[in-house]
Amino acid sequence: MILSKLGCREILGIHVQGTNRVSYSVQPIYARSYVWTDRRHSGKSGQATSTPRDKFEPIDSPYMPPALQSWQTALSAVNCNPQELFSLTRLAENDGKYAFPEPGLFCSGDNDRRRNRFLTIWSTIRNICIYCLASNASRVRLVSNQDWRTLLSGHAPNQQTMAGASRQFITTLLSPEAAALGVDISHLHEVADREFTVRETQEHMWGISELSFRFELFILDRRALDRRLFEGRHRDLDSLVREELILRCFYFRTDQPRHLVSVSVQNARHGLASPNVRDRLPYLKALRLVMFEWEGYHRHHVAKLKVPTAETREDDLLHYKYALARFYTQTYYRYFAQAAIIPRTLLDA
Repeated sequence: MILSKLGCREILGIHVQGTNRVSYSVQPIYARSYVWTDRRHSGKSGQATSTPRDKFEPIDSPYMPPALQSWQTALSAVNCNPQELFSLTRLAENDGKYAFPEPGLFCSGDNDRRRNRFLTIWSTIRNICIYCLASNASRVRLVSNQDWRTLLSGHAPNQQTMAGASRQFITTLLSPEAAALGVDISHLHEVADREFTVRETQEHMWGISELSFRFELFILDRRALDRRLFEGRHRDLDSLVREELILRCFYFRTDQPRHLVSVSVQNARHGLASPNVRDRLPYLKALRLVMFEWEGYHRHHVAKLKVPTAETREDDLLHYKYALARFYTQTYYRYFAQAAIIPRTLLDA
């Protein structure tokens, strides 16, 4: 699987950049519940929040790093008509849930105390969540948006409340990985809050978004493959073959493990997020190669686009980039009935 060639500790250990520096290596998945009547929702099916937020629209916050414009435009354009869905019911237990907290939990609203609390707890459990995913990417149990909110609040356990029971469930879920890393997560409520700068918060949000985007792409690839195209080509369906194709969508330094969970803020302006659109071409082509086998690809506008070259006009490159993002975000909604987590970038410090 994803970490078959490298140990989890090796990947986690390589990104430590200091006590106040964000160190990363991992991805959510599902943001949206199956609520057809309103794009505003919480992570809990059928339950409205006090401040509804449309997860297909950008989050207006200085703490959220900018999304890649073509991807945000594509996400906002998703057709949420239920007729677009592959199924009106969830097909797997993990559908509608996240491997990592949805970034909007941290940055929607202007509650500084809550944001710092969430970030403090996230910094404490981040490597555990990454280790959990890295160990069992195909079998990991995801967590609902509301349960992430409960966990990140870091209150004292209380079995007499629903939140307390939820917190105990998540603690039990993460405990094996925490023990493997020598961490006791039963006392998260005792962890003292610290303040995070705007830049530190942005780096955390970029890391969560990048890991989430990668993991969602990984899961969507397995859901959207049109197996009718693979008659007589069984090797092409091999998980390692598909993972290698997905890895080509991302930039890795020569000193960095080539793994979906190997994420570094040093790479935030490379690959799909390179400031020069022409430098993005190898990664866009790799993404198109992955999506080529997805059900619906050959009926979509993107299938008719010419493969760009170094001589392609910039306007055509931008259209090509948007078309790929448009197909990805609509396909994600088709299978999971929620907004995809999209790639972001970091501005120069």
